[in-house]
Amino acid sequence: MLKSHNPYNVLSEIISFENVQQMGEMIALKTLRGRYAYARQTLEWLYVGFVKDLNRSNDSHHVFSDAYDLAQTAICFLCEFVGKSLNDVYMIKNGQEITIKKATYLLVGRTIDRMRRHMSRSRDINDYTEELSVEIDHYEEKDYTEVDNKIELLNLKPRDRVVLDCYMAGMTCNEIAEFLDIDRITVWRRRQRVQVKYKTLLLSSFQLNIC
Repeated sequence: MLKSHNPYNVLSEIISFENVQQMGEMIALKTLRGRYAYARQTLEWLYVGFVKDLNRSNDSHHVFSDAYDLAQTAICFLCEFVGKSLNDVYMIKNGQEITIKKATYLLVGRTIDRMRRHMSRSRDINDYTEELSVEIDHYEEKDYTEVDNKIELLNLKPRDRVVLDCYMAGMTCNEIAEFLDIDRITVWRRRQRVQVKYKTLLLSSFQLNIC
């Protein structure tokens, strides 16, 4: 459920049955974003599918992709900690504290690796056999807050925001048009509005810096 406000704010709340779904979705999205940055080719199908699932979560006719298993994995795990904070200690391993949040990132990360290996075998593509060497801790620390905050400053209309989300997921103009059931000209116009607002924001920031 990608909304116009910063959806990651939910991660600072106490875990409850009311917010656990969004928490799980955002942790899954953040983990997948980190992995996708290092393996775009191998994880594109998973990332695009997950973004589509989030944008169509309120559509009763939408059939969720396999990618949404990532969110369900996180949600089921977090349900065990209702009433606690993500920063509460889950366990101590090798003398180091592992928070509930980090444990969830690790769990989702392992699920992504398992799904990627399964897809590699089923497609029989040699390019997909290279293993990621970056530790999950690095992905957790990869912060998209600045990007999300800049998007918030654009104050986009929902229909423009969803087009931006689709582009960020790696979808083409034709794919976005088909996905949103609109023509390509409409996709292009919405993209142009986003670009104009972004350029205006950059200009404003530049003027503030030189004052």
